[in-house]
This record gives sequence, C-alpha cells and structure tokens, in this order.
Amino acid sequence: MRFKQIIFDVDDTLIDFAATEDFALHALFKKHHWQLTREMQKRYHAYNQGLWRKLEQGTISYNQLSEQVFQVFLKQNFGLEVDGKAIMAEYRSYFEQAYQLLPGVEDALRFAQNDYQLTVLSNGEAFMQRHRLEQAGVEQYFSLIVTSEEAGFSKPDRRVFDYFFDQTTIGPEDTIFFGDGLQSDILGAENYGFASVWYNHRHRRNDLNLHPMFEVQTYPQFVDLLKRDFQPGYRLG
Repeated sequence: MRFKQIIFDVDDTLIDFAATEDFALHALFKKHHWQLTREMQKRYHAYNQGLWRKLEQGTISYNQLSEQVFQVFLKQNFGLEVDGKAIMAEYRSYFEQAYQLLPGVEDALRFAQNDYQLTVLSNGEAFMQRHRLEQAGVEQYFSLIVTSEEAGFSKPDRRVFDYFFDQTTIGPEDTIFFGDGLQSDILGAENYGFASVWYNHRHRRNDLNLHPMFEVQTYPQFVDLLKRDFQPGYRLG
C-alpha cells in the first residue's frame, strides 16, 4: 500500500458543519428570543470563520475565540452585553447535539478500514468531537482521535502534528490527510511534509497556492482514490 494511515478532519469533512451550525444557532437564538434572519446568520458565519482564521494563524488563543464570538457579535449586531463564555458554553451544548454525516462518509470509512489505519485530528474540544462521532455512529472506525484541546495547539501549527504523531506508530511518510480546510488541514500537512487530499465539496478556490496530492468533491471520488491506491493521474470526473 502506498500509505498506511489516513487522518480525517471532523467538521465539514465527516460531519456537516453547515447543518450543525444552523441547528445550534437556531436553538440558541430561540432560547433567548433573538431574531435570527438569513442575513444575520450569514454575518455570524463570516464573523466566526474570521476568528477561526485568526486562531489558525496563531494571533488569538482558543480561549480568546470562545469568549469573543458571541460577546462581540451580539454587541455589534444587537447592542447586547453578554457573558461571552457563558453564551458560548450554551451554544456548544446545542452544537454537540448535531452530528449529520456528509453524504458517503460511512461507506468510505467501511471500505477504507480494511487497508488503512483511520484516525482523526480536529481543531475542537475533545468531549464534543468524540461525542458527535459516537452519536453519528462512526467513532468505532477510528483507532485514534486527537483534538487541538488535548494537543494545546491548533492546525496548521506544526506542534499539533508533533503531538499527533507521538500518539501513533505510523509516521508522516506513510500518512495522508483528508480534510476540507485549506488553511488548517492542507496547509498543516504541506508544512509538516506529508501528503493530503483536499475534500473540496464546497467548491472553494485554492487561493493559498497549496499543493494537495489530490482534490475530490465527493466521497465516491475519494473511494476511487482508495481503489487506485492513491496513484498519480487521478482527475476529477
């Protein structure tokens, strides 16, 4: 086999992040009687993604992100003064209840488990990510689940990969990363010096000039790669 281990991201790679965020936001805003329009939801998503980019760039910490998300957003858009950490804790309690798999995930994991060690590396909280994978019925496919909370660093920081590879007997030369995040997954793998597959199901542009070994848009395309043993020459159909 060309590789022995596949690392998977979680949010928007295994579990549908858009569906999860939609559920959690609606539950939170309904509880507090805040109006959540489609435009307001777009604003939140853009703001939240901006904070995650800062986290990945190392300019803010995970604790700072947790405190600022709702504290700043609600102040700017509703004029509300809130305890940012408390609202985030409530939001995460709803977030961990949503675990809709993306199409084709379980079929791909079932196929891949026969030839590869399957693992997870996620920027997120340990309990929440494990709980969601368990609730989605796919936790049993993974021999190792590592989160940024446990590692103390977030992708693409090299130190999160140091921590990950300290936990597994398979080295980066025999590993390939499968994830949707250019700034986190693909950049992290490229900087660390191992292969990646960009799961570009949101049809985004590669504006970071990164070089994943392959790009796919669906899980059936990923299974085709597995059947071909990740040999060069694969093109999106």
